[in-house]
Amino acid sequence: MTPSVVVALANLQRRRRGDPPEVPRVDVHRVRWALSEEGVAIDRLIEADLPTLVGLADAVSKLADCLALRRKPSGRAVAVVNQLASGCTGMIQLKVSGRTVQSDVDWHDPDPAAGLARRVIEELAGIDATRLRQCQREECDLIFFDTTRSRSQRWHAEKPCGWLERQHRRRAHD
Repeated sequence: MTPSVVVALANLQRRRRGDPPEVPRVDVHRVRWALSEEGVAIDRLIEADLPTLVGLADAVSKLADCLALRRKPSGRAVAVVNQLASGCTGMIQLKVSGRTVQSDVDWHDPDPAAGLARRVIEELAGIDATRLRQCQREECDLIFFDTTRSRSQRWHAEKPCGWLERQHRRRAHD
């Protein structure tokens, strides 16, 4: 399981290639883009949801930084995520398909931020947190989930960070 909501929210306010030098402005389009880039669809997002989403993104960013740097997560960040998810309710249902019996939880989220907070909790509880990493290229601080078997991924992406880092080392060596 890849923590796509965690990665998307942790990187929401971080600079990406092509962004202006200042901290990126968060708007509905940037939230949708960041989540869709990680394969997460979000419904009914409006401008009024942005302050809560920015607070959630700040908390998730702090949690991801702590986990990536192998530090104890901030109690404040944990409290923010828990408080936002507290309005979510789930109804467990029995599903029968042929001879197979399964349970399924149908979630009802009061707003998009609550649903994302619930998904952050589910993702963080279901992953190996030691695989959350921060890009090792000095100019980049994006968070990623290391999916390599050897746990050796160093950059959030080969292009641009991996390529630029190797190019920088080659030029410094010459």
